[in-house]
Amino acid sequence: MPKISVICAPAPRPNPGMASVDFAFHALSRRHGFADRVAYYQLYTADELHARADRALQAEIHARQSLPFAYRGLRQHLQEIFHSDKIVFWGDFLHSADYHQSAARRLVKIGVTTNAGAALDWVRDHYFLRHAPAEIWPKVMAFGGNLLFNRPEHYLDAGYGAEVRRFFRQAAAVRMRDVYSAAKISELRDDYSTNYLGCDCSLLLLPEDLEALPCSDWHADIASGAGRAGIFFGRNKCRPALMARFARELCYRLGVRGQWLPWGLTKGFGRMREKIRFWFPGMEVLSHTAPPTPGDLYRMLGRYQLVISDTYHVCVNAWRLGVPAVCIGQALVADADNINSGSRFAWRDKRQVFYGMNDALEYYVYAEELEDRRLRRQRLEQLTSLLQNAQYRQSVHQRILSGARAMEKAVVGALLPATR
Repeated sequence: MPKISVICAPAPRPNPGMASVDFAFHALSRRHGFADRVAYYQLYTADELHARADRALQAEIHARQSLPFAYRGLRQHLQEIFHSDKIVFWGDFLHSADYHQSAARRLVKIGVTTNAGAALDWVRDHYFLRHAPAEIWPKVMAFGGNLLFNRPEHYLDAGYGAEVRRFFRQAAAVRMRDVYSAAKISELRDDYSTNYLGCDCSLLLLPEDLEALPCSDWHADIASGAGRAGIFFGRNKCRPALMARFARELCYRLGVRGQWLPWGLTKGFGRMREKIRFWFPGMEVLSHTAPPTPGDLYRMLGRYQLVISDTYHVCVNAWRLGVPAVCIGQALVADADNINSGSRFAWRDKRQVFYGMNDALEYYVYAEELEDRRLRRQRLEQLTSLLQNAQYRQSVHQRILSGARAMEKAVVGALLPATR
């Protein structure tokens, strides 16, 4: 029976960012000598979600999700989890209201139930441990999650509001990914004297942890210090030309070559890559017969001189490795619900929150800036100067590392009784 049960969020499609979150616990457990006591669980697995994909797509999904551990089905092992010495909810949006709705839709999609209400009950039974015996709560901890996109109406809802309050009041240890979520935990627990701020789980990774990841030869094409900028876009709703031209001009000013970072599935992001290359014709696109593994992608990130992206975990992982990441976000999004900033008219962009928390907003660009010719030129000048200042980059990196090492101590301290 595993002593530590780690509950992770399943990705709707291969996501190296979410993989880095889960891999961070594995790396942490190896460093501190308890990896053999850990089991990982997801509410639904990639095999269930992609069972109907064609053979080529399944092969790419398998490669892009290559991690040194396997996930068990949370739905099939809940009673087993109750008997663990520690139950850890690890990262992501596991307790967010809109995420529960999304997870319920996927349970319907894979045939667990045909009823949306029943699917939502399944989600809350597992993520809120609604039917758990009272004695398990001293064993429950939540780390690196967030409630960033929740709105006041969610907490007024008779179902979700009561359940989220009960869960976080009863959990023994809680550390959230961002300052807004940490403040909400203080409110839910009616405890304003305790610090509930943690960090993104992926920041707990160390460069040497990557040695445990399988990889191919993708990263071999990038020699360290070769003067390349990693480029990946796929999250913003603005015109791709805006981002591509900005990346092209910034690379030109810095004397580096742009190179597409194959962070997302070819089927989902191949069209975006071609749109970016149309406006940035000098951008390199590597060609390999096999898709990259997470190990390939993290190694590629670490070898770039800088990264330019609109994707949260691309930027988080780059900064973790000491590579400055220029993030292009958006202030105004027309979507009713957006993957970056949540609900319309209640925008709270996770990328901007990360940069703001780490005093790195000079590296954060709003897409709306790029629509104004004068402001765009000024931004290019500002970033060209900033990216040539090694001391400034190092100060951001050091802040991130210092926070992450403190959080590692907090996590291990909370787990210590279960690792003996």
